This record gives sequence, C-alpha cells and structure tokens, in this order.
Amino acid sequence: MKGSEQTRENRRVRYTRMALRESLLALLQQYPINKITVSRICEQADVNRSTFYLYYKDSYDLLEKIESELHDELSRAIERSGSTLPNSDILKHVYEIIYKNRDLCRVLFGEYGDKEFLKKIGSMNREQILQDWRRQFGSIDDTLLEYLHAFSAYTNIGVMERWISRDFQETPEQLAQLVSRLLMNGVSTYLSQRK
Repeated sequence: MKGSEQTRENRRVRYTRMALRESLLALLQQYPINKITVSRICEQADVNRSTFYLYYKDSYDLLEKIESELHDELSRAIERSGSTLPNSDILKHVYEIIYKNRDLCRVLFGEYGDKEFLKKIGSMNREQILQDWRRQFGSIDDTLLEYLHAFSAYTNIGVMERWISRDFQETPEQLAQLVSRLLMNGVSTYLSQRK
C-alpha cells in the first residue's frame, strides 16, 4: 500500500472509530449501556456491523476503550505532576482534562454513566497516596487510612459530578483551589490532631 493510500486508510479508520464512539456517547445520554445494542450504535453511526466488529467485541468493549483513554490521560497527568497528595496543582491538571473532555464526562458522570469507572477514577494512585500519608503523619491505623482515602476520593468524585451537572460554571483552577482547601484542611486537620 502506498503512503497516500495508507494515509487515506488511517483517516478512514479514525473516522469510523470516532463515529462509533460518538454514536455510543449519544445513546448513553438516553439509555443505560445494557440497553444499547451494537445494531443501534451502527445505525446511528451509519457503519456496518461487520465494520464495528473489526474494532470492538460489543458495546461494553467500546465503552471500556473510551473510558481507558480518559483514565490513561488522567494517570499520565498525575504521574507528570510528581506529587501524590491531593493538592491544587494535581487537581487543576485533573479538572483541566475533565473540562477538555467535557462532552465525554457529561456522559460518563451522568445518569447512565459507568459507576464502576468513577470508582476506578477515585482509586487512581491510591497506594502511593496511602504511603505518603503514612510517611507524613507517622504510624496510622490502616483502617483509618482507608477511610480517609475513601473520604478524599469520593468527595472529589462528588464535587466533579456536581461541577459537571452545573455545566462547568467554575474554571478548573477555581475548583482545584476549593477542593484542595476542603480536602487538605479536613484530612490534615484530622491527622494532625491524632499526633
């Protein structure tokens, strides 16, 4: 295959995958994933079923691939930050990614979104955060650490859901500053009182 033909082929593949992705996201605004068939996705995307199966096993596989892309992007941003504690810089990077992918996040955090995916987001970097807290605050009961992590992770998920449902009225930086103050004052204050 010559270079220009290969480029056209790659462009066609990207277009097809994008059409399938957009079709699924549009359907997820109206239906839960268990009600969305491959036929329905293909009909809306104007793509043959056989073409769909070249790239994905089923609608769940397509959703998982979409979620993985976002998860990977968030993971890379957290790794690049060089810190694991929930501070305003890390949170700002996370919220900027959420904002950049706002159409996707409206669906994933919406009524028919994948709650397991939200848990996965909340568990990102969990072990490193727990290690940092142990190092920073001395010997702390593992059960307490688990509760503190759940508090900070699900507080953050809840805030993101609220931010998305309010159609991103605050900037990523404003939200990061607010959440950082809420989380760090709450967790740090509690842990320092236990010393």
